[in-house]
Amino acid sequence: MRLSLFLVPLLVSATVPGSEAEQPPVENVGTTMVAFGAHLDDHHAAGVEDLYKFLHQAIYGPGHAIPNREAAADWMDRELDGLGPSLEGEPASESLGGEPPLVRVNLRPFVASGGDPDLLVDAFVASANHDRGNSRRMEVVLSLAASYVQCAGRGELSPELKALSTELAEQGYPAIHHSEAYVDAYRPAYRVVDEALAAEHGWCDEPIER
Repeated sequence: MRLSLFLVPLLVSATVPGSEAEQPPVENVGTTMVAFGAHLDDHHAAGVEDLYKFLHQAIYGPGHAIPNREAAADWMDRELDGLGPSLEGEPASESLGGEPPLVRVNLRPFVASGGDPDLLVDAFVASANHDRGNSRRMEVVLSLAASYVQCAGRGELSPELKALSTELAEQGYPAIHHSEAYVDAYRPAYRVVDEALAAEHGWCDEPIER
């Protein structure tokens, strides 16, 4: 059952520690939380590292992953060489929400549909160059996510997500890797790009939910 649309208005009204006077305003995070709920529904093997990574990508985008275009192209070539067979039912893309909205373009469906890797590298680099996200937004979505998993029947993840969030907040919310369980279950291979660029090139297999 998809709980996202039903619960987002409740969750977005939640507060995080600190008085309103002490905290800068945060623009709407509803699209991120809708995408987070869908991801949780579809990825039962996701652990707290994977949920944090999803939210980190939604807030900060792919900028941390790319020093320059040449490095991005080399990384793409290496990953495409080791992709392996397609996964049954793997979607072409997955929404991350965000401001502006982002998607994960899954590489196996991308290759199977005849996608041009150079175009995807260009879109990835362009998306990485956008100024987006801040620690306050990350704090808010992590707090909402810790409440959401309880409402979605995954309450065991809530204290772990809170603990990880506290630990990584002290480090400035760095990017982290997927968990071994997630890698084994889903063999993640994707690039995070602006939704508008993905849609322009036909890399989204269905309209992004709003």
